[in-house]
Amino acid sequence: MANFIVVIDPDRTRRTDFVKKIKPLVSIVDELSTNVCSSGDFCSVWSASVRAPVSYVTDDKGAAVLWGDAIGESNSARIDAAQLRRLWSDPNHRSKAVFDGFYAGVVYDMDTGFVAGADLLGMFPVYYWNSGDVLLMGSSPELFRYHPAFRIEFNPAGLVAIALTMHIFDGQTLLKDVRRLSAGHLFLWQPPKAPAEHLQYKIALSERYFSLPFSAHVDILDQVVDKTITRHVPTNHEYSLMLSGGLDSRMLAGYLSKKGVSADALTLGMPTDLEMRCAIPVAKILNLAHHPVDVPFDQYTLCASLQANWEHLANGFNNICNWGIHSLVKCFAPRVIVGHTTDAVIGTRYINWAYSPSSHTMSFDTFFANLNIWGIRPSFLKKLLRRKIFGDLVDQTISRIRAVYESYSDIESQRAWCFNLYNRQRFHVAGAAWPLSFGAWPVIMSLDRRFLETAGGMPASTIAERRAETELVCKRFPALAALPLDRNSYNTRPLQPRLRYQVSRYFYNHLKPLGRFAHLARNGKPEQRYYFRIYDFNNSGWLAVRRQAEPYRQRLFHIFNKDVLDELLPGPQVPIHFTDMIAKTSGLKILLGLMLWSENHSF
Repeated sequence: MANFIVVIDPDRTRRTDFVKKIKPLVSIVDELSTNVCSSGDFCSVWSASVRAPVSYVTDDKGAAVLWGDAIGESNSARIDAAQLRRLWSDPNHRSKAVFDGFYAGVVYDMDTGFVAGADLLGMFPVYYWNSGDVLLMGSSPELFRYHPAFRIEFNPAGLVAIALTMHIFDGQTLLKDVRRLSAGHLFLWQPPKAPAEHLQYKIALSERYFSLPFSAHVDILDQVVDKTITRHVPTNHEYSLMLSGGLDSRMLAGYLSKKGVSADALTLGMPTDLEMRCAIPVAKILNLAHHPVDVPFDQYTLCASLQANWEHLANGFNNICNWGIHSLVKCFAPRVIVGHTTDAVIGTRYINWAYSPSSHTMSFDTFFANLNIWGIRPSFLKKLLRRKIFGDLVDQTISRIRAVYESYSDIESQRAWCFNLYNRQRFHVAGAAWPLSFGAWPVIMSLDRRFLETAGGMPASTIAERRAETELVCKRFPALAALPLDRNSYNTRPLQPRLRYQVSRYFYNHLKPLGRFAHLARNGKPEQRYYFRIYDFNNSGWLAVRRQAEPYRQRLFHIFNKDVLDELLPGPQVPIHFTDMIAKTSGLKILLGLMLWSENHSF
């Protein structure tokens, strides 16, 4: 992704001064190329890798810029900025000009106005602010504050949504009147009319395949995954592949190998991580060059500053080390294939978030309780927030979340599936795409209409609990199914273990009943589960971030009750222990990120 900003301002002097001020600031990380495109009252400034797929066109009638790979419906051909301009400038055609792939685009036409949009699920961040005849838009709201018409004002509703869900919700951000463009919507503005978001695409849900047997579902998904990879991974480009030791990237690696697509395999972590030890055999059996990439703890403070200042807690504050990966992948291919949200589409476990085993029913209340584990419980949040500022926003936000959840479908499993894709997956999981793009452009299979709509016609019994995804790997790639599988736990049992593996484990477990990995973990040896290691709030990286943020604690006292804040998030000298150090510390990390954000943003 590029870091871009757009300004439309009829005051030429003010517009020119703003561009001059922000141009040196738009390059977030080193070794990016900065470009400017202008026409009339419009100007766009962006900074991206020289290898990033970016095109633009400008003349005295308008301009257009396209960042990324926008793929037409009929084939795998990518469009450019000139084609985007032709399609989106025409009010009669723009609503049908929907593209697959990972991209964002803007079109300015002096006759028909301004249009902006992004990928199907809104993974490419697009923020906007409008006042009168001035419009600011960007991949981050951070540079908006340099325009003289913009005033930094805190938005309590934005913080409540982030605190409850771990990410922004319903377009609300931490800044008043700054919104995130909704997924599947075009932004339209033709002064003197007010700007508006126009629904262009939403996943077509159905019961199309509900009556078919499971074996038919697997065959149908096999075909759509195969075709999706063909469209999104043309052989005239070079690629790397983010290969974890888990199921998603293993499945993608198998399909890529079948198609003869060669890619360097990149695995996050250290040689001692289980994820790494599960990924290496996959790369070996597929004859892929394999490279470990790891963000050391001493880079966490820099990563935390970048995330706090440029993302504004839109994606929570768990994945700060995403901001250290771009520098590690930039020496490989210009495009990187990632498995972000693949499991959420065809192998989701998040449908189960709505299911109550005790009552054998599915409901919003059960779903929200599981979602909220990653945030701050409503009862604690009400105690933390000063009522004179936040009023009844906690209850109002939960009611709004319920309404959106229930609007997706009359079928409860589809409600959970959609809410997860449009919210948690869009922000928490796919939020990794933006920082990654500064090193290599992400190729994301789930940004494909056929892929989404095929899964949207499958019953929960097929796509939940990774049932179909597991069967796809076992059926299509039995050699990969026989290799150890990372599950973010010490259980690395293959999907289809060979006899030799079963015999060896039998004798091994009888010699050491607890299992070797459990033995090491219980005796305080280094953590070998990748995500448990990097999310550990007590590791040296996170402790450094806590010390970095601590001087700004007092900035939050006028919106938070001090005693409750200190109870929830004590100072860095106090270790924090939970049975689940990933989900249970997520809400605390939001508070930590807010402290860092407050350094440059007044409340």
